Amino acid sequence: MATRYDLARRLEPVRPDADLQRGFEAEVADPVWFLGRQWQMGEHRGEDAGSPVAVSVRASHDPIDPYGGDPSLDPRVVPAEVIVESGPDDWWTPGRRVRIGLAAAPFVPAARAVDPALQLPPLPPPYDGIEGLDGRALHASRAELGLPAEPFDAVPTTTAPDLWDPAELVHTAEMTCRGTTLRLPRHDGGDVDWFSVSADAPLPAPATPPEPVHLTPGRLRYPGAPHPRWWQIENARVDVGGYPPDRSHFATTLLLDLVVSHSDDWFTFPVDTRAGSVVTLHEVEVTDSFGITTMLSTPGTWGMFHVHGLDPTSLVVWPTVAAPLTGAVLDDVVVGVDEDANLLWAVERRAAGRELAPPPPTAPPPAPSGEVVGNARTRYSYRPSTTLHRFWHPYLVADVGGRRRFVQGRLADLEQRPPVLMPEPVSPLLVDPSASETDPVHQIEPATVPTTGLRLERRWVLGRRTDGRPVLWMQRRRRPLLAPPVSGLRFDVAEQVPTTTAPA
Repeated sequence: MATRYDLARRLEPVRPDADLQRGFEAEVADPVWFLGRQWQMGEHRGEDAGSPVAVSVRASHDPIDPYGGDPSLDPRVVPAEVIVESGPDDWWTPGRRVRIGLAAAPFVPAARAVDPALQLPPLPPPYDGIEGLDGRALHASRAELGLPAEPFDAVPTTTAPDLWDPAELVHTAEMTCRGTTLRLPRHDGGDVDWFSVSADAPLPAPATPPEPVHLTPGRLRYPGAPHPRWWQIENARVDVGGYPPDRSHFATTLLLDLVVSHSDDWFTFPVDTRAGSVVTLHEVEVTDSFGITTMLSTPGTWGMFHVHGLDPTSLVVWPTVAAPLTGAVLDDVVVGVDEDANLLWAVERRAAGRELAPPPPTAPPPAPSGEVVGNARTRYSYRPSTTLHRFWHPYLVADVGGRRRFVQGRLADLEQRPPVLMPEPVSPLLVDPSASETDPVHQIEPATVPTTGLRLERRWVLGRRTDGRPVLWMQRRRRPLLAPPVSGLRFDVAEQVPTTTAPA
């Protein structure tokens, strides 16, 4: 028997040289080509300049005036969200309404103690089920009822202004700073920052120039920034191009080229200020490593932080609520135009902390008993083609004071005889508190509702002021929708009612 031998060949990588010095030298095979490309790109037209080592700044810090002259609404202490989003009744939490109602109950006349207007309304969980007198209603009627002042000692003497525009469904506020008006024209709710403000004019120049402040500049640092030294090991786990918007946008591509290719050209210096003020840089001098001093000027066509109406060197610095605690949504209302029904609907999904689920569908009418008479007179019964659920509130186009508005209407249940009106809105988001008896209950500006609709929410928010004290307010906020609510409303129909004879 012949002997068989299996032969195999294996390729193994062998390092040609154990010395890594040549790799660290980063040799260039054709340095003339690199020099030619630098000449073509204009990189040889450089400046004999050094890095900045010292900065001298003359800056003014103008505080924003308290809203309406009320010291309790000082934007240097109270966050801007609280000033803009608070309402007059935000102090009256459910616990305070119950507690003050119990304290004032012994002083209420017996004849008025059973008045429904003085009783607690249905409260949201976990206060649901509590009954008794309403402390807020008693405080509003204390003079009429002759109540003493002791139960209401903790009630503040001033109330927050209501800056919510029920027609535009946004917050609108105006503040002043050295005679200049700072406007927040359309605040949807949430964070208030420098981009939320527009001014009517730049701030006037200070009477006396501010004293210079000497600062030390430093390089601009951000996640994924290239290191200034060539052979420093960089962190490759940060993808600058992965931040939204993605790199397919042309503006993002330019930004990536700026921060990656020219990152060594950016330097920053700190300017200490107090929140709730407008900071203006009047003079900035930079001294580089060669001892050359340069006076900086503001670019006329470019700015990263620019408040509309103010000088390019001015910036509004607001105190904002850091990591607020938000409660559950108390009110959830969807608003949108239904093109099929040619109506604007306001659908209450949640109000006063309770889900407003639609009622279960009604069962079809029972079949008639007995024999159907074929030659009898034909009779018809009027039925809506579709039955709208409760808490769907229609808005019709009407002329209000010479302006085209969506005006709130009332649905009627036509299946009942006689027809009865559907319930009124439960959420205060669908009520205008300043409306008179002759005005509509609620009206909406048509331009404020986008084609895809919007969602209105109301919830409690707890934060802290700059002095550390807690602050609680009811936040009203609008959010976009992907599609407006559709009712499926169609033309009404007349159903034939068969005539039958009684069974034998």
